[in-house]
Amino acid sequence: MNDSPRGGHKPCGDRAARLRAHNLVVRYGNKPVLDIPTLELKTGITALTGANGAGKSTLLKVLARLVPPTTGQVTLGAEASPPRRAAARYRAAMGYLPQDPDFPGHFTVEEAILYSAWLRGVPSARRSGVVQQVIEDLSLAKWVSTQLRTLSGGNRQRAYIAQTIVHDPAVLLLDEPTSGIDVEHRIELRKLLRQIAHTRCVVMSTHHTEDIELLADRVVSLREGSVVFDGTPQELIARFEGKPPPESQPSRTARSIEQALHELGGAE
Repeated sequence: MNDSPRGGHKPCGDRAARLRAHNLVVRYGNKPVLDIPTLELKTGITALTGANGAGKSTLLKVLARLVPPTTGQVTLGAEASPPRRAAARYRAAMGYLPQDPDFPGHFTVEEAILYSAWLRGVPSARRSGVVQQVIEDLSLAKWVSTQLRTLSGGNRQRAYIAQTIVHDPAVLLLDEPTSGIDVEHRIELRKLLRQIAHTRCVVMSTHHTEDIELLADRVVSLREGSVVFDGTPQELIARFEGKPPPESQPSRTARSIEQALHELGGAE
């Protein structure tokens, strides 16, 4: 995958991709939804887990600046997000994909990516080249003239991810990106996400223990809006088994992760 800068943005190093939440509280009315004293997310893939209603989607929306926190702040790199002049730079560094993207299905793959490039401020002189590059990176050339609504679930999700990264963001926030996709396409998407995460901070909510086993560098598990675990998949397993299982037993690893998350209250 080509890691050259797109959209006029500078390449994103590890420092730039560090996303920090401090004293983050979100309430809907009198109901607390999130209460996270501190959280730092770095380059690589962080799997965000938890039962339905644990606060995963809300946290992603707060990080994407779609939902304002009741108190606290989020910073990227060394730059605080609250000042107005920093807000545009913060948003430019974010790529957010909701669980159920609401995008016109009659758009072709190429039209959808071009539209996203325009929305994200990719300069017009470079827009066509940038779009063609991301189409190549995500192996979408075969479907450039295909309408989104006629694509398979896996290829549609690949097109949505292309829209999300067309401006070369430092941070990707993905809500259940592998949900509802067949096994073959899920394998392809995992490979793609691993490539993307080489130079970016990728935060993805997931219910799939295989996503954690095969993708995650780190696991953050939420329960009732609070972080109940923050560590590597191996540390998650070791917490409940005493030691991580051998690498030669991936199926046992997935079962151990599932059991551990259940004990934490992060699985249904």
